[in-house]
Amino acid sequence: MMDEFLIDNLVVFSAIIYYAFLCLVYLFRAYERDKLELMFVPIFSLLLVPFVTLWILNLLNGSDIGRLITGLPIIIYLVYDLWYRLITKKKPQHHPDRWPIGLIVYLILLQVGSIALNWYGFLVSQAYGRALIISYFVMLGCFGFYQNSFNKKKKAIKNEW
Repeated sequence: MMDEFLIDNLVVFSAIIYYAFLCLVYLFRAYERDKLELMFVPIFSLLLVPFVTLWILNLLNGSDIGRLITGLPIIIYLVYDLWYRLITKKKPQHHPDRWPIGLIVYLILLQVGSIALNWYGFLVSQAYGRALIISYFVMLGCFGFYQNSFNKKKKAIKNEW
């Protein structure tokens, strides 16, 4: 089977790509690039391939239970994301007045999957764990930028009335 060190490095590398993709999604939203965001959805969904493959390799290698448990939530989130944004082809409603249950589940899975990835990094090494925590907070910063942009636009529209 594949070397555990290589698998761990590929998981961490895939996690950093995952965070970078989320940053792009939030920046697309902040700058109202809906078409770019929608074009990006299938690319984001392709992250399922490395995460599922590496999880299976961890399983076949007899890796410790921690690697299997912390690798599973991101797969669940990415499958839900694939269904929620790509298969149903719903136009994303980012700020509904009343949040549908699907959006609530989506956000919970996003956070649980991201936090589990960070744990995976710490299982491998302190340096990888810290790198993933930093990536996670950069992603949250991009999300905050998007939220701030949205709130400014909403306030400007409200003031026009």
